[in-house]
Amino acid sequence: MSVVTVKVDADMITVASDSITVIGNTKYIVDSLKLVEVNDMIVGGVGFAEETSLFFEFLTTNKPDKATKRDVLELLAQFAEWKKKITEKYEIENSYILVVENKCFAINRFFVKEVSTYWAIGAGQDYALTALTLGHSAAVAAEVACKHSIYCESPVYVITRRI
Repeated sequence: MSVVTVKVDADMITVASDSITVIGNTKYIVDSLKLVEVNDMIVGGVGFAEETSLFFEFLTTNKPDKATKRDVLELLAQFAEWKKKITEKYEIENSYILVVENKCFAINRFFVKEVSTYWAIGAGQDYALTALTLGHSAAVAAEVACKHSIYCESPVYVITRRI
């Protein structure tokens, strides 16, 4: 439940997220728990709040050696090992948008794809991708998802990086 969107322009990468967190059948609208700047990276996550929280914490002291798909995969393997020590679960269950240096990666478990134009993840993905395809910003795409998906909620948070 969530949406994280990204738009990559010639001189800027913009990432946006909604703000819903759900525990059981109750939704909580809180300051952004899905989108952060950490260790000179931007990361947005959708899925289980527990894993997103762990990934954000892991990134405070870890980052890919370079902004390459292989290095991001190696980072994910390191995270999975670290997570297993804490939770006894090796798998990565969530999806993430990760901005490293001037590159953006979409992550779904151990699948990593470099994003050169735009992308969206989460329950509001289809609504957001439609808005992005029509040329709208990452923020507008996230707002569209919030308007139409029962699993997304405003306010939308935005982080921008000049490249």
